[in-house]
Amino acid sequence: MGSSKDWLATFVNDDTPTVVSFSPSSGEQSVSPKTNIFILWNQPMEIQSCVTAFSLDPNTKGNFETTDISLKFIPNQELLPGGYVIRLTKQCENKKGKDLDRVYSIPFGVQVKDSLIPPTIDSILISVGTYDECLSGGTFADRILEEVNTACSGHTQIPPITIVFSKPMNQTDVSLGFRMEPNSSYHLEWTNPSQVKVKLDTPLQSQTRYQINLASGVSALDGTKIEKPIRMDFYTNEGAKAPEVVGFGLASQLCGIGIQELGSTIGSRWDSNLCFWSKGLSFLSPHQYQFRGGDDETGGIASSSACADVNTDNFKLFFDEYMDPISVISSSRLTKISPPSSNIRLSTWEWSHCQSVYPYGCKEITYSFAESEASCNGALFGNNTTGGDFNLASSSNAPNFYPYYEFRLDADIRSANGKKMSAPFVIQMEAK
Repeated sequence: MGSSKDWLATFVNDDTPTVVSFSPSSGEQSVSPKTNIFILWNQPMEIQSCVTAFSLDPNTKGNFETTDISLKFIPNQELLPGGYVIRLTKQCENKKGKDLDRVYSIPFGVQVKDSLIPPTIDSILISVGTYDECLSGGTFADRILEEVNTACSGHTQIPPITIVFSKPMNQTDVSLGFRMEPNSSYHLEWTNPSQVKVKLDTPLQSQTRYQINLASGVSALDGTKIEKPIRMDFYTNEGAKAPEVVGFGLASQLCGIGIQELGSTIGSRWDSNLCFWSKGLSFLSPHQYQFRGGDDETGGIASSSACADVNTDNFKLFFDEYMDPISVISSSRLTKISPPSSNIRLSTWEWSHCQSVYPYGCKEITYSFAESEASCNGALFGNNTTGGDFNLASSSNAPNFYPYYEFRLDADIRSANGKKMSAPFVIQMEAK
């Protein structure tokens, strides 16, 4: 604008002082919140009187920069959005003591600062379905749009929960502000700045209500923050249940999955058409369950005549779920409890009623045990030259109530879906 002397040379006169210009100008809208107020007179002024005559409504604190013919008001902070009025009274005088020609009121409007929209969650995708549907991944439901009451649970393959935000997020803030209740083990995997997968380390519990929580103050990359805590709940389906033994018998009884697995209420023996026991029946005394050791006592040392497997001492077990074969084999035990001196090993086993699709597994197993007292191979236990041992010791001449055996299946066994049995399965039998 040039020096004060330049302006003085232009404006020196004896006329009543007037304002040449205001900035912002009268009626101006969308003024920046960072604006300064500037006033220019047509002649030199007693500038301190003009500072006293100046006001900005609403009342705003600030500092002044002045020359003889100009005044600049610098607010201490950005002006808030809304209307303002610059007022300059006639107390403002020129160097000769003449008052300003009139009172000035200059209205202007400060623009509304562009406000960034805070981040929100656009969708929460949760895998849902029946137990069988969830085995193949289920279908996805958006918890933002609808209630979720059948979220997949209890499976070895755990579908992640996908959270989609309205804008790119600060990943550290999200990890600190996110949690699930009841407490669950998980890790977050970002597929893009606006989308994260909650990958569960362990399956969700069946028939349980969970809550997804995201704290307020979690920020987006543009600095905006979630204003209120976000809470969304969902309920899991029935899920995989703990496996159970539903039947126990002998191969010689022609037991099998289905109606033939039904046990007898009074007990049975190796040549009957009923299994020893089935789910729903109480356990009877060992004397009620009788099998016959397959060793016929015809074998001699290095002779294979008694090594052939006989199914009167081959035990069959039936499950209500498809089982993990390795866990079942490693948890199966057969011991002689009367007398207790015996060395019994699992010789062979055969699975049946298996499924060829995920999660695979089988429901029926037949065990062949061998006992060191069996005559096959004489004193040797297991001999490849004579075909090995495949029978328990001969019991055809054993007296009543002797000997007793105990079969035990530890609770560590797992279904194909990873569920453990809730309690061990134990049954005692008499060899006849």
